[in-house]
Amino acid sequence: MMSVSLVKTNLRHSRRILNGIFLVIVLLIPLNGCASVTAETSSPVLTASKTHYIPMMDLEDASQYWNTAWRGHSSELYDEILILTTAYFETHKYVFGETDCNDMAVDVWQKLLDSGIISLIVVGNLGKSYESFLECNHAWLMVYSGEGSAAVIDLVCGKVYVWEDVRTNPQLRQYWEGFVYESPSSLLADFKERW
Repeated sequence: MMSVSLVKTNLRHSRRILNGIFLVIVLLIPLNGCASVTAETSSPVLTASKTHYIPMMDLEDASQYWNTAWRGHSSELYDEILILTTAYFETHKYVFGETDCNDMAVDVWQKLLDSGIISLIVVGNLGKSYESFLECNHAWLMVYSGEGSAAVIDLVCGKVYVWEDVRTNPQLRQYWEGFVYESPSSLLADFKERW
């Protein structure tokens, strides 16, 4: 487990790769090399339509979701997210059958909002490309910097990734697929039977 002081030390090495990179914050999703988490196997039951999500393609120029207060300060935004993620990971662990990724995503969504950081909730399936709404089994967050760049955070592992990490770990590309929600109430409207 990384201490906050070690994280701050490692930040200097990560700052250069953030400029101009598309950012996604990822929570609670097991990746190769992370702690093993058994996937849920129950069949989802949905009663609501899929009318509350934002299509991923609509986010390409969605500057209303950019953290414009952080414009010109992408590395500081990254630092803030990394510190929050590390602190959260030290006190919250995903336990299959006891912890719910939707609730954890909403918890961190609120913590980010309280810190003045806009984030979006994303649900999807990291094991499947172009997943259907019914195949979603994970939740994470997406955060844009003031310029539209970002990083990926996996709270199951407590790690932060940037888009360039896809070169060495192509599985990370899956985080850029899914159904995107502006708020917990929008997510709940579509997933009320699963939540």
